[in-house]
Amino acid sequence: MGKIVPYFQFLLAKIFGFLVTLLPEGPSLWVGRRLGALAYHLVGERREVALENLHLALGPERSEQEIRSVAKRVFQNLGMTAVEFFRMPRMGEEALRQKVEVEGVEVLEGLLDNNRGGFLLLSHLGNWELMAPCGRFLGLGVSVVAKPIKKNPWLDRWVTEIRERVGLEVIPTEGASKKVLRALSRGRWIGILIDQRAKRREAVWVNFFGRKAPTTPALSVLALRTRAPVVPVFMVREEGGRHRLIFKEPVKLVDTGDVKGDIEVNTGQMTQILESMIRQYPDQWFWVHRRWERKKKSRP
Repeated sequence: MGKIVPYFQFLLAKIFGFLVTLLPEGPSLWVGRRLGALAYHLVGERREVALENLHLALGPERSEQEIRSVAKRVFQNLGMTAVEFFRMPRMGEEALRQKVEVEGVEVLEGLLDNNRGGFLLLSHLGNWELMAPCGRFLGLGVSVVAKPIKKNPWLDRWVTEIRERVGLEVIPTEGASKKVLRALSRGRWIGILIDQRAKRREAVWVNFFGRKAPTTPALSVLALRTRAPVVPVFMVREEGGRHRLIFKEPVKLVDTGDVKGDIEVNTGQMTQILESMIRQYPDQWFWVHRRWERKKKSRP
């Protein structure tokens, strides 16, 4: 039974991925949105995690009705993101150009001249997966450090294959540092996500929506070590199946020589950049995981 359930999940995902590629884009996104809305009602544990997170982060600013509305749209966004992920390999460059508006790409001018590479500060906002094929028409060789799906090796291999088919190099988190340094030496841009809860023994604790959150210091450590630029980039969902790829100004790294303090300060300022974007698009972030470490208890 231990292997049957993950394999069955993998087969269901394969069937779903095949079916949504048969539909035109509009109807397939409608299916994704409806499935997301259904998941909001059926997947009670994830719904409660999202609602608890939203109360912690936005409770003083939003009513109960507004928070529940945001949570529903979070699930709808995830449903559409899944649909678009499976459709990515069949999307040509011209179709992608028409679908994605690029904003702020001029911040990369000069950074690409030395062929040294750099870091992309990423988050689970909008359809983050759709950033991968955009590297092709922007002339960026992109690699991403990604956690493997350990509980389902079949699904993990398939997801990795899809990412690689659209031009993304996937670097597993285990032993990632050496591979990241080699990729940088080849002039690649390394995407690192820092918006999920890190293990206590590896984390630095920084403010996120006014609360201390355990956060991976990996990006700050690598950036300080290599002196490579860190460019925040976000993919935001727009109306009508369109998206906006937003590049922000490179992070101004603090480097005083106090390694521990500098890592904490830089991780904190990167997290604040993420928070500012999440505040603008709260219904597009991945609220369904426990970002803050806390005891399990009922939400008031």
